Amino acid sequence: MIEMRVYGIAIFEVGKDLDVAMLDLENAGLHRLEYMEIDPDLLTYLDMAEEEFGGTLGKYRTVKDYVFEYNNERLVLVRLFMHGKHVNKALLVSLRAGTLKVVSKKLENVGWKRLFMFEIKKLMRSVKYTDH
Repeated sequence: MIEMRVYGIAIFEVGKDLDVAMLDLENAGLHRLEYMEIDPDLLTYLDMAEEEFGGTLGKYRTVKDYVFEYNNERLVLVRLFMHGKHVNKALLVSLRAGTLKVVSKKLENVGWKRLFMFEIKKLMRSVKYTDH
C-alpha cells in the first residue's frame, strides 16, 4: 500500500439534500470513485478527523463516506453527516497538498459555510548528498 498523509481537513455546514450536496461536490471538481471500495485504512483518516473535531461536527445518526478524486489521483475523502436525506455537515480530508483550498472556494460559492479548514503546504523533499 502507498503511504499517504493527511494534507488538509475542512468542515462545512451544508444544509442541503444529499442529491444537491453531491452535485455541489461534482461541480467543485470532485469526481466520485464509485467503483472503488473504500479502503478501511482510508476510513481511519476520516475517523481520526471526526474524533478530533467532534465538537464542531456534532452527533448524527446517519453518516455516509465517499472517496472522490480531484485532478487525477488527488484523493479527497468525504464524510457527510445527515438527518434523513438532509446533509447538515461535511468533513473533507485531503491526501494531497493544495487541493482543499481550491475545492473549498468553489463549495463556498454555492452556499456551503466553511466552519474550519487547515491545509499544510507541500512537505520539503529530503535532499540526498553524495560524495563526488
